[in-house]
Amino acid sequence: MRELSSVTHNTPRSLLRGLLGVLLAALGLALYFYVAGPEHTLPIGTIAQLTPVPATVAKLPAGTDTLNLPANAYLVTQTYDVAGPNLWPAAAAAWVALLGLGLVVWLAAISQLRRPAFVAGAAAVIFLLMSLSMDLLGVFGEQDQYFLILSIAVLVGAAFALHAFFEGVSLSWRLALFALLIAALGALLLVKTRHPASFVVLHLAAYGTLAGAAVVALLALWLGGELIFGLLWLNTQGATPKGRFGLVPFVLSGALLLGILLMYTWNGGQLAVLPGVQLNPLALLLIAAAVGWFTQPLRQPTYRAWLPRQLAPWLYIALLLVATGTLGYAAATLNGPLLHATRDFVALALGAIGLAFFLYILLNFGPLIQQRLQVHRVAYEPRRMPYYLVYILGVGLVGAVLLRNQFDLLDRARAGQYIQFGDLTRLQSEQQPDNLYLALLAERYYAEADQLDPLNARAALGRAALYQAKAQRQNEINILRSTLRREPNEKVWMRLAARFDQPTDFFERQQVLRQSLKAFPASGRLNAEMAQLYSRSSLPDSVLHYYSRAAAASNADPVPHTNWLAFLLKNNQLQGAQDAARETPNPEWPAWQNNTLVLELLRGRYQPVAATKLGVDSVLSVVQFAQLYHLGLAQAAGHDTTTLPLVRNLLQVQANDPFADQLTFVSGLQQLRSARPAPGFDQLEALATGATSGYYHHVLGMYLLERGLYPSAAARLALAEQASNAAALQPRAYALAWAGQPDSARAVARRAAAAVPGSENRLGTLLAGQILPAPKVARPLAKAYATAAATPDAKAAAKRYRQLTQADPFDEAGMLQASAYFARHQDPVTAYEIMRRAVSYNPESVAMLRGYVLAAADAGLEEYATASFAKLATLLPSSEYITFRKLYDKRRAAHRAAVAPWN
Repeated sequence: MRELSSVTHNTPRSLLRGLLGVLLAALGLALYFYVAGPEHTLPIGTIAQLTPVPATVAKLPAGTDTLNLPANAYLVTQTYDVAGPNLWPAAAAAWVALLGLGLVVWLAAISQLRRPAFVAGAAAVIFLLMSLSMDLLGVFGEQDQYFLILSIAVLVGAAFALHAFFEGVSLSWRLALFALLIAALGALLLVKTRHPASFVVLHLAAYGTLAGAAVVALLALWLGGELIFGLLWLNTQGATPKGRFGLVPFVLSGALLLGILLMYTWNGGQLAVLPGVQLNPLALLLIAAAVGWFTQPLRQPTYRAWLPRQLAPWLYIALLLVATGTLGYAAATLNGPLLHATRDFVALALGAIGLAFFLYILLNFGPLIQQRLQVHRVAYEPRRMPYYLVYILGVGLVGAVLLRNQFDLLDRARAGQYIQFGDLTRLQSEQQPDNLYLALLAERYYAEADQLDPLNARAALGRAALYQAKAQRQNEINILRSTLRREPNEKVWMRLAARFDQPTDFFERQQVLRQSLKAFPASGRLNAEMAQLYSRSSLPDSVLHYYSRAAAASNADPVPHTNWLAFLLKNNQLQGAQDAARETPNPEWPAWQNNTLVLELLRGRYQPVAATKLGVDSVLSVVQFAQLYHLGLAQAAGHDTTTLPLVRNLLQVQANDPFADQLTFVSGLQQLRSARPAPGFDQLEALATGATSGYYHHVLGMYLLERGLYPSAAARLALAEQASNAAALQPRAYALAWAGQPDSARAVARRAAAAVPGSENRLGTLLAGQILPAPKVARPLAKAYATAAATPDAKAAAKRYRQLTQADPFDEAGMLQASAYFARHQDPVTAYEIMRRAVSYNPESVAMLRGYVLAAADAGLEEYATASFAKLATLLPSSEYITFRKLYDKRRAAHRAAVAPWN
């Protein structure tokens, strides 16, 4: 048969070097997937929990006692969980890109082959396109195969046209043509399908699993004798006979290599070549591929009858590209059955064909090797045993072993494909949670993978993810337990332990962790999990024991350090917590940093804003919330509102609703303790509902107490007591005492002493009937009121008074001053509104009630002050009330006279 004329043209070396560069990059990417695949597919994450501990935001002196403004601080503890199996669209896209590039090179090369070889190569392309099932993506309808027909017609038809009618077209133009055609088909697929691009590449990677495995198998068969050839080259490559090894070293090295491969196969795919180092046949395949690249010219006598020498490198690179993509994607998705099948087959092929090639070398060139001649130069030009017998014997051995094992490697490869199908369908099920059919189909795929490869854990993990998405906790626990019966796996133990996350699951979680530590006693994560579990018990020695083991196993892991610091703080061991924080200072650990903020709060040292740098996203994580919350508490203690705008913005994000109450509280507390407390008071009062109302009434009462509004503070703290907040009894007793009600104060002090054990000493003064002097009350806006009073411009003064009364209605002197100013300037309605606002925030103040009633009389709105007037009758002594009544009648009469008709 004739050779095509184009074959004689010079091979475009620059394109070949470019493809070699792409191949090396693909190999590097595959190695990256091999390293990063387990962590991406089954990532180990942390789950943060919040543990409230009492803290103090402000302190109010009361003689020898101190009244504290309480607030919850939140310690962050962390436990591990394992997510996934996650899909990796980027890895699938890399696989599809390598497949497309390999297909371009393959089609360009086979279009220059002779007729039988072209037919065989074209048939391989047709079977590949059929295996991808691209019509299921709905390009022209999911039930028709028009896209498959179009792809075959375009690609194979173009290859046939070049093969039959355009023999003179150079290889470069052929490559460009097929690259354009495949790119056009890919663009059509992406544009016409209703699925996103990520799903398309995942679909192609899943359905191309077996085709990729077949390419790896074909490559392993082609390279089966290259390792033996490499040993032959090492033995005979010296420049002189003295620099070459003889027959015995070659036989020994070859026997050692074949023995290793035999032991690997005999031991069921496991062999430790060094302590802790397992043999990976894929590494041997990589070496064989490198050797095979250099032996192509030498092997020409074995394939010259059907393949021109110039095209061999292109077909070889095409196979390498697809094989690299297949193995890289299998590693990226942690496809255990497929990886095991390829490793075992590669070991079998290298061993069987290597044995046949070893015998071939000894029979044909044994005496020449003994003479230390450069046999590697003529290794493929035998004189006794023909080369094709190598493949007859080698493939026969491979087939016999596969038959003996009932083609278990094929079952594993199919199991790997079913796992890909299951992952793909599970993704669709998660995107369409109401579609029960997809969930059942995904479960069926995983079950089929289990049946084909009963020892594979990957399919069971896929089913566990499916059950987790459907909130079927018991099914997930059952499948995880069955996974552990197949193979011990640290990640599966952690995931199973994480499922027992309820307070009633203590002993179940303890049992799981005990079993896991028997299998992995040196695991830092499992020891940290056990330490955190025992922190919920009264066994501090066990916590310390497992914490020490976790820290010794992985001192760089922040979780055990974070949990240990939280344990010390929860048990009020402040000195120990301070020492622990000093020993492992690491601001890059957010949860640990939060617990150090809590430590500072508990020690009464409020960290300044500039010393804390938070990276807060629009959606808060648990740790970010805790950091922001504690920063807000520290700022509230320092009368600072720097973070207030940020907190308000975060409250508008719906995803932050789980933290809405706490963020609202801290923003309200910041405003309450700022120069404009009224909005904060309103915000906290709105929270004073339900089971937590007593706490918020307590906070508001403490603020009124701090401002010197003792009657109103006592009334607000009474609401806290009615809501079962015993902590409000002590400040209420002081509020009543400072409000001039010693008998009531003594009665409340007795209840406080009974409700809070150990408080008798602090309340001794009140219980004895003595009244301590009230602390000095600060007026934050005193200077601003003085400035308003000194302002000569009436309009400017009126504007300033309005601003001040809106900002701080708790300043009694200031509110009376502002009301009197407007009354003097013939604006009784504004004076009334100011006093009405003052009474709404300070309803028990006699001064505010008197001012409000009189302002209402001046404005002619006395009917709105009827309740306040009646309340004064109960608060004022009889003589004062009679005097006030006369003044009230006089002011009311003056208003009526002023508005009476002149006639």
